[in-house]
Amino acid sequence: MAAGTGPREAALGVLRAVRAGQHFNRALDTTITALSEPDRRLAHEIAAGVLRERAGLDSRIQTALSKPKKRLPEDVRDVLRIGVYQLSYLDRVPSYAAVQSTVDLARTECGNKFVPLVNAVLRKVSTEPDEKTPRGPGTPTNLAARFSHPQWLVERWWTHYGAEKTEQLLRHNNSRPPLVIQPARWTADQLRSALQTAGIEHAQCPSGFGFSVVARVQALPGYAEGGFIVQDSTQRQLLDFVAAPLSGARVWDACAAPGGKAALLAAYGTVLASDVSLGRMERLRQNLKRTAPYVWKAAADARFAPVLAETMDLVLVDAPCSATGTMARHPDARWRLSLSRIDAMVRQQADILAGVAAAVKARGLLAYLTCSMEPEENELQVDRFLEQHPDFERDGGDLFVFPSTDGADGGFAARMRRAA
Repeated sequence: MAAGTGPREAALGVLRAVRAGQHFNRALDTTITALSEPDRRLAHEIAAGVLRERAGLDSRIQTALSKPKKRLPEDVRDVLRIGVYQLSYLDRVPSYAAVQSTVDLARTECGNKFVPLVNAVLRKVSTEPDEKTPRGPGTPTNLAARFSHPQWLVERWWTHYGAEKTEQLLRHNNSRPPLVIQPARWTADQLRSALQTAGIEHAQCPSGFGFSVVARVQALPGYAEGGFIVQDSTQRQLLDFVAAPLSGARVWDACAAPGGKAALLAAYGTVLASDVSLGRMERLRQNLKRTAPYVWKAAADARFAPVLAETMDLVLVDAPCSATGTMARHPDARWRLSLSRIDAMVRQQADILAGVAAAVKARGLLAYLTCSMEPEENELQVDRFLEQHPDFERDGGDLFVFPSTDGADGGFAARMRRAA
């Protein structure tokens, strides 16, 4: 391995895995674990940054190419993106070091054939001004270019939320989200005290739900004891909205992996946590072993309830969705998404809601959560369910959380109560 290429090789490995269909967080887990902590942070930042700023990086690369080229191999394109990202966004990396380390990476990963091209493009980029903000009026086209998002998605949000909210959402998606933890087997006071004693930089989230921390998760006090879970403040807020009034309840978390909400639901009663994916179930088991070992677990398709009819006080559907409220944490999501994907999610959500409904007892609650900004997946999905299931009605108003300027994600929650 050439000197200085370790985190960049890892970042390229993450980008390769994402290209192959693996989700960003999973790709990180399987690619950067062997690195030192500083190199791990750099690899994470480069890979996430390349995915967030891909459109702008590609524009700079295209401008720097000396003549029209046939389509570059994907590895070469990603190596160039890694180099241009460092030159454009990482002030702590000197330009000469960014160029040399990326050229070394190209030699190792792409072969000597592409070294002259990579060297020439990066040296040209390093000497030209970087205009990150396209000039012109604030239109969906310009916002899509400015914030590196698919134009169709920006146009969609523009229609739903208007210019100001759309730009707020785009800024959120391009931000570096904080690491947020929620008390699990420990109380908030215990967790706060342990963080203070350990000298861990932390702050209570503005919403009041959880603490943002600056540290590696496994190094935090309380990790081994299950004192906390990693969960954004908005998701904790949504769960509190649908579950806080309960006590001594029988609860089924029907789409439970990776297990954070199931661990918190255990405070309200007896919990069954299920998921359809065996791979995700393994992660759920590991997380609950640490945070809530007494939660029941089952591999099951939520569309075919693994429980008897009318036996649950609360059924939670934390639905698979487009994740448009959490794109800051999942920088690859914007490039995976399509209108057909949203339509498929809507159908899947409807099937899950229809499948779990029979498990809710009389006067029991069906709680529906997403991390989506899309009306079809949120309030319109609930409207359709209620039209088709007249024995349910909304229990109060819905909760919709728009991504905030303090880094919290977006999401939606609704409570539906079954008639007596």
